[in-house]
Amino acid sequence: MSDHHQRTPAQLNTLALAIVLCLGTTAHAEEAQQLPEMIVEGAEVASPAIFPIELQQTPVTTADTAALLERAPGANVNRNGPLTGIAQYRGMYADQVNVQVNGIHINTGGPNGMDTPLSYAPRAQLESLEVVRGISPVSEGMESIGGTIKANVRTSHFNSGDSFTPTADALLGGATADSSYSLNGFGALANRNHRFHLYGSKEKGDDYEIPDGDVKPSEYDRKNGGIGYGFQSNGHEVGFNYRVNRTDETGTPSLPMDIDYIDTDIYESEYSGSYGAYDVHGQLFYTDVEHKMNNFDLRNPPMPLRTRENKTTSEGLGFRADVGFDMAGGYLLLGADGQFDKHDAKVIDPVNNPDFFVDPYNDIDRDAFGVFAEWTGSIGNSWDMLLGGRYTRVESTSGNVSHFMYGMNPAITSLQDDFNGANKDNNQDNFDLMARFDHAYSSQTDFIVEAGIKNRAPSYQQLYLWVPMQSTNGLADGHNYVGDIDLDSETAYELGLGLDWNNSKGYVSPRVFYRYVKDYIQGTPSTDPTVIMVSTANGDPNPLQWDNVDAILYGFDLDWGASLSENWSLDGVVSYVRGERDDTSDDLYRIAAPNASATLSYNRPTWWVGFEGIAYAKQDNVSKTNNETRSSGYALANLRGGIEVMRDLSITAGVENIFDRDYANHLSGINRVADSDVSVGKRVPGEGRSFFAALQYRFN
Repeated sequence: MSDHHQRTPAQLNTLALAIVLCLGTTAHAEEAQQLPEMIVEGAEVASPAIFPIELQQTPVTTADTAALLERAPGANVNRNGPLTGIAQYRGMYADQVNVQVNGIHINTGGPNGMDTPLSYAPRAQLESLEVVRGISPVSEGMESIGGTIKANVRTSHFNSGDSFTPTADALLGGATADSSYSLNGFGALANRNHRFHLYGSKEKGDDYEIPDGDVKPSEYDRKNGGIGYGFQSNGHEVGFNYRVNRTDETGTPSLPMDIDYIDTDIYESEYSGSYGAYDVHGQLFYTDVEHKMNNFDLRNPPMPLRTRENKTTSEGLGFRADVGFDMAGGYLLLGADGQFDKHDAKVIDPVNNPDFFVDPYNDIDRDAFGVFAEWTGSIGNSWDMLLGGRYTRVESTSGNVSHFMYGMNPAITSLQDDFNGANKDNNQDNFDLMARFDHAYSSQTDFIVEAGIKNRAPSYQQLYLWVPMQSTNGLADGHNYVGDIDLDSETAYELGLGLDWNNSKGYVSPRVFYRYVKDYIQGTPSTDPTVIMVSTANGDPNPLQWDNVDAILYGFDLDWGASLSENWSLDGVVSYVRGERDDTSDDLYRIAAPNASATLSYNRPTWWVGFEGIAYAKQDNVSKTNNETRSSGYALANLRGGIEVMRDLSITAGVENIFDRDYANHLSGINRVADSDVSVGKRVPGEGRSFFAALQYRFN
């Protein structure tokens, strides 16, 4: 443990309580132990609402797991750096999307999403990545207004014998665009009653190359590891996972600062068991994050006396408990969950002005507690139904803030006095309802109808950023933002229609959706002259204030595939979303451009090869209110393959962006670094041509 990561007695007491009360770990599907067979995406899914992202043909050397979301219909990613991809689904992003890792919500540390939830599930340790397609059931968690994404990292699995059986694997990989390497090791020991596992990884890369130079700073350095134990007997299972993440100097060129370090400890526990007719499940988890960032180690500061360092801390304690049983010809699930988060941040100038400081966030508590009920069952012989309701109470508050210019700068003094004198409690009572009907029209065709009302309370950044700063909740658009204590919850009224058709030759699963969001939270131009004055002095004369507006999001997405022969297959996804302001004649801000991808694959028992094409249309539907710039379309080609060299030893290799295209996704952040080969104010482009290879050994 690093010197800058020390625990208080209160933290240790909380951890001890969590460990003593409930031990457990998530039990995941058993991992394949040989070079994976080709899986046709979407062809075999336990529930039509779940879309599993097929991992075989994604590079194991991928640094940012969020980038894999582009392979799922309706999903995309906001890119701010090599490790900081922010999930977007059907136009909703960041806190609007319920992202889980091992079934838990991770209380991240940075106000700009430098440690997004998926950064805690590195690709080399990833066991599964799933998108809950359409409207999320209420049982998937609180505040899932924008959908649910679930990642699971590897764990050990029980076997059927009394003797302990070891399993292990090791991976070494690298890529040329950023001269990166990835090292990963996993070991497990298990029998029918006990299981143990231990894993660790290190990933490191330099500034990545583009056709016209390098993106600076885009280097990264991350270490990740974990240990776990599980026990089962007589229908009961308990377990415990401890995971640690250490991110060192890592660039984020579209944000005002780069990562100095992110030190995160995650404690997970879980229990499941049966008591007669009742199935009982419980989780308890704790996260602790210390995060420091600055604008002078990996880049030149913007100007003299503008060197800045920001240290943030966050803690999160959460739980879930539910019981399920047969009722009324179906299955009823009753549950409760909670998430109790704390945040603090302080900005200083350790280089040029030791007197400088500002508290952008201080002593913030955000507590959420929910109860839910969900029934699944059948109506007649051809209708499946899911009905759910949820109540969630969200209570947010903040301590008083301070600024070193208080009493010297009238504008700063006014903003600080107004904030400290205000009632900073923001309490929201939210009710969610969801219904899904699945009609089996034939053995090959299902029709899906779903409707719901979903809510999300404002985030702490949107409420409590009292002074205009470059804290954008991950948008990275170059603007200063300021919060609003009086924001209301977002309320979405949603409708979706879908079709699932498949036979031995192929499948197609289209969806259309419509979502009206009352009190949608978006940055709008500030009209406060004091805010504008302070923001102008801080480099942005056009600051944005988080505000409630009304929005409409609609579109369609589909996944499809065809078996061309015994060895050849073709599959792909298409995604389209349109976002509009309903209170003004304008488009919503930062909506993904229409896009599609397709992969042609050839598969043999011991080797495979796949050719992937990706195309993004231009995005002309941009927010005039926020002076959002349009983006150009582009197309990319990738080639990947793998071979089982011998038993337990395999190699994967390929080339990304074969034709070395110069491109930038519409959701990429705006470059803020002057000493880069990318102009300031331009969208940060994607990587140029990159060759990758990985050697993996598995012992079973």
